[in-house]
Amino acid sequence: MNSSRTASTRTFFTLCILLVCLMAAVVGSSAQDATEFSGELRIAVWGQIDQAVGRPDVTVVHDMLQQWQAMYPDVQLGYDYIGGTNVSERFTWINTNLLAGTLPDVVMIYFPGPDVTNAVDLVYNFADDLQQPNPYSTNAAWREDFPLDGLVLNQTQSSDSGNRVIGFTLSGDSGVTTYAYNQTIFDEVGIEPPTTWGEFMQIQQTLKDAGYTPFQMPTAGSLGWVWNWAEWIIREQLMEDVISACDIEEPRNLLNDKEVVRCIATGTFTLQDPRMAETWELLQQWSQYWQEDFLAPPPDVDLFAQGEVAIINTMNLWLGQIAANPNITFDWGTFYQPPVTAADSEFGNDLLPRRVGNLGQAGSGSVYFFIPNTTVDRGPERLAMARDLIQYVTAPDQLAQWCSQQPIPCYEPGTPIEEVYTDPVMVERMRGFFEPGAYNNGGASLNWATFDRALDAEWSRLFVEYMSGSMTIEEVFAEFQPLLDDSVQRAISAHPEWGADSW
Repeated sequence: MNSSRTASTRTFFTLCILLVCLMAAVVGSSAQDATEFSGELRIAVWGQIDQAVGRPDVTVVHDMLQQWQAMYPDVQLGYDYIGGTNVSERFTWINTNLLAGTLPDVVMIYFPGPDVTNAVDLVYNFADDLQQPNPYSTNAAWREDFPLDGLVLNQTQSSDSGNRVIGFTLSGDSGVTTYAYNQTIFDEVGIEPPTTWGEFMQIQQTLKDAGYTPFQMPTAGSLGWVWNWAEWIIREQLMEDVISACDIEEPRNLLNDKEVVRCIATGTFTLQDPRMAETWELLQQWSQYWQEDFLAPPPDVDLFAQGEVAIINTMNLWLGQIAANPNITFDWGTFYQPPVTAADSEFGNDLLPRRVGNLGQAGSGSVYFFIPNTTVDRGPERLAMARDLIQYVTAPDQLAQWCSQQPIPCYEPGTPIEEVYTDPVMVERMRGFFEPGAYNNGGASLNWATFDRALDAEWSRLFVEYMSGSMTIEEVFAEFQPLLDDSVQRAISAHPEWGADSW
């Protein structure tokens, strides 16, 4: 046999063996978990996501979680339903179990606040993981999987610059909250969506004169918190100078707990500011157009679907429920809360209202995940499984799947609504989410909940007392002040790294 040919043959087989080994190593790096992941992994889910009808924001999450589980047949993936029937009760359930160390391996959450994002000793920090590749992505680092330069990560960054919650990114220029209106009724009485606060009041008077309930605003029951959106919009428009004075750290235009606490402690953000009282007085004047018994939980029947209420609060997560409601046979659209101008209030201005609701900015998809440190204590394999699951659902392919099933798709910020939707009906239905845009026009969070959700709950309780006529604004603010002072001091004590003595 020719020796050179023999050497060539040996070289060829050697290269083949090396290539097979290399391929096995590459495949093994991604398939290793498939053979090694085993046992139980439990997720606390926000509601019954496996039974949600008309909620694409959560049904697609359920689908992706099941896809991941199918990849790892030796893993038993189970759901624990977060206790409570409303947002406040569910946050209480999460926080109670977080402090007690009794949460499951992964938690799905909406609207994460500082009680989770800044729980340094209780919640796993993804910061190092985000600098490493995501096994389900071709990007060099997991952080690169998040559109808009990782805006959704920046929005929920901890006070120590950590990343303890990971969310989906609804990229685009749309906001989260808006108002839905019965366009058929509007056409009947001859009105258009308003462009100023004064026009907003005028069209509601027209609706009331025509025999309709202009607006449904719950202040109790499972949706008793949505009134805060309107207050938040007005406050941040009227107090833009306060926001600017409070905004001392990156990321700019997004106040964190330290910035709000500092602002209160230095007297920059204070109950004595007349614009605080003005905001509540505007809401009180508006309440003449709300449904009867607005202080009580709303009825089980959908008065908007029945054509009795002309305008309601809505958000991107609820759009599917409106669009799929067979009882809604009328045309409907959306518009955003209009600005309070100088003609409407002595404190009014010509600023665009910020987009509010879940930080308000584009880049926020509302659904987030975190891993309690008790999962870390359960062993490296449990942590690896939990982290791998979150990496899978936030990878580019899964983000595309999530985006494709949302009422508002993902798109390039600044794209006109007429280019996002070609159907004129959809343009009117979605206009309130697009105009004004959310990108670079939201997320200030000059709000008590930015640093203390329990304090915010007390604020809501006192608002009801004021709206019922049981207390004056002066009495409300006098009762709230010591609660505010105590909350600020507790926050400062909990964060010596803030250096509050230098304030």
